[in-house]
Amino acid sequence: MKIFRQSTSGTYLLVILFFVGVFNYLDRQVLSITQEGIKADLGLSDAQLGLFALAFGITHALFALPIGRLADAKFSRKSVLVGCLTVWSTMTAVCGVMQNYVQLMIARIGVALGEAGVTPTTYSMISDKFPMRRRATAISICSAGTPVGIMLSLFFGGLLAEWLGWRMTFILFGVPGILLALLIVFSVKAPQRGEADGIVKVKKTAFWPAMSHLFTTRTFVLVVLGSAFKSIGANGIVQWMPSFYIRKFDLSVAEVGMTFGPVMGLVGLVALVGASYIADRLGERDLRWYPWIIAATLFLAFPFKVFALLADTYYFSLFLFSFSALTGSAMLGISNAMIQSTAPVQMRGMASASKTMALSFVGYGLGGALVGMLSDMFGDGTPWGGLQQAIIIVSATYALGGGLFLMTTSSFKRDVENAKLASSAA
Repeated sequence: MKIFRQSTSGTYLLVILFFVGVFNYLDRQVLSITQEGIKADLGLSDAQLGLFALAFGITHALFALPIGRLADAKFSRKSVLVGCLTVWSTMTAVCGVMQNYVQLMIARIGVALGEAGVTPTTYSMISDKFPMRRRATAISICSAGTPVGIMLSLFFGGLLAEWLGWRMTFILFGVPGILLALLIVFSVKAPQRGEADGIVKVKKTAFWPAMSHLFTTRTFVLVVLGSAFKSIGANGIVQWMPSFYIRKFDLSVAEVGMTFGPVMGLVGLVALVGASYIADRLGERDLRWYPWIIAATLFLAFPFKVFALLADTYYFSLFLFSFSALTGSAMLGISNAMIQSTAPVQMRGMASASKTMALSFVGYGLGGALVGMLSDMFGDGTPWGGLQQAIIIVSATYALGGGLFLMTTSSFKRDVENAKLASSAA
């Protein structure tokens, strides 16, 4: 007699994977709200802080594709996800006991290694549980863990760093993920591959033919490139805006975490789920609405970020930034649905991993490091002047990403149909 019954419910799967996304970004972004304390404690420069992001991004990228291949062809996606969740949560706690820059860098690399398996496993399982007409909405609910995780990381990270210090903050942030891994082991049953698309027998494809198929698919390549360019600005902003506000307006870590965090989280959550729901509804009539919505929101996000950075008061800056968060967060669920829908069933883990590689190398790694280096380069004698210029420059990548998404409108529908044909072994 089994004590635990594993659920096959799509709703339960979404809830669990939502919390995976929350803890993913909770542990990833805690560095941004604690880095001022780390900088003072370890005597670091902005460029050195930026290298944390670069090392994280490189590691995340290098391991994403091998883990995606394991999830597609070798092991169950559930087992891979549980292993990755356990690794990154444990290494987050380990960050709190590291005593110097090199040790902390190694621990953050461990966090990156574990988190590399999130996207290839979660989005692949969701795409096998929910059909195309509901896929963007389902993925957006899972992806909602991103803004919620960022919000909670900034909010509670700011409070805990103020009360207990940055070391204990990392330790406490690592515990919930380990408990969630145990819950997944006993309560989740992963869907069958191809279940949502009615594919009874999934075609097997070797590694290099699979990569060749993905990177000769026009829509897939453009979505990966567009997402990567956007993520340069997005990750640079998430890592450095708390420091900018602390320096420019002479605020405490707790003050920024308790105000900036909710703006990032709540506004981003509404935008992500709302835009994906609209895209699914309009996409039933014309699939081009998916890239149209993404492009429009990215074009709008850039000027609002500039206005927010130039504002003279903190709360007016937050007000303007909320509009940039509203438009900048809208694309996440839609773009991941486009990736999953243009990839054959047997390649969905690798498809997500390929996008993760691009976002990690180009976005997370380059975005945070570039802002740090430009901040030191453009320093004007004030604690925040160089950082302001650096973030404005890096934010321009939103517009570049929007242009690349517009280029997918002529190929998206064709590539979705081709993916279905390439999925079945029958």
